[in-house]
Amino acid sequence: MWKSEQGLTVNELLLAVAIVSVLSAEAYNALVSSSQRLVLQNGIIEMQTDARAAMDFMVRELRLAFGPPTISTTVTTNDTITFDRLEDAGYSSGSNTITTLNDTRKTWSSSNFTTSYTVGIISGTGAGQARSISAHTSTRLTVSSPWDTPPDSSSVYVITRRKAFTRTSASDNVLRYTAGGSVNQPLADLITSHTFSQPDAHTIGITLTAQTRNVDPKTGQKRQYTLTETVLRRN
Repeated sequence: MWKSEQGLTVNELLLAVAIVSVLSAEAYNALVSSSQRLVLQNGIIEMQTDARAAMDFMVRELRLAFGPPTISTTVTTNDTITFDRLEDAGYSSGSNTITTLNDTRKTWSSSNFTTSYTVGIISGTGAGQARSISAHTSTRLTVSSPWDTPPDSSSVYVITRRKAFTRTSASDNVLRYTAGGSVNQPLADLITSHTFSQPDAHTIGITLTAQTRNVDPKTGQKRQYTLTETVLRRN
């Protein structure tokens, strides 16, 4: 039988090529499988991190809700919560006018209450009134419309800002955050569903489900991750 110059027969050479091809295919398949597992694992970490960060942020904000929030439906049942977040509180120091409230104990900066903040009198003279803040100094709030009864040194006030969590479309899977009526800001973009509930006057329940961007190659389905939290309001 004819032999090559290297001393291999044609059959031996073909057998060697076949063995190398099989080993190369196995190595390639192992590499692809390893890459797919890495992509899936990274996707799971991303999904869980985004979901946990979104949940932690909502919990921190909702703990400061002043008064019971409003739960409504935008895309799916009970997926929107609107609430007044407590930003500050104090006692009026008196010497107010029909459009001002003074608190000489404060040192507010110019960036404290830029837009969409409300001051409400919760006890003392003028209790039950709430007005939008139109301007302020380090110790004085100016309201957008006159007080019916100007607060005095017996008046206790709170400053709040209207906020909300919601989704605006069932197709984009983006959980959004609204502050002071501004355009919804994306909070997490892997959320497939979330719901809010009020078991009682001081408790808020949150359930949130996220999913991976890519499918699991073994199942052909996206992985999901569900979180549930119960928030006890401080106010």
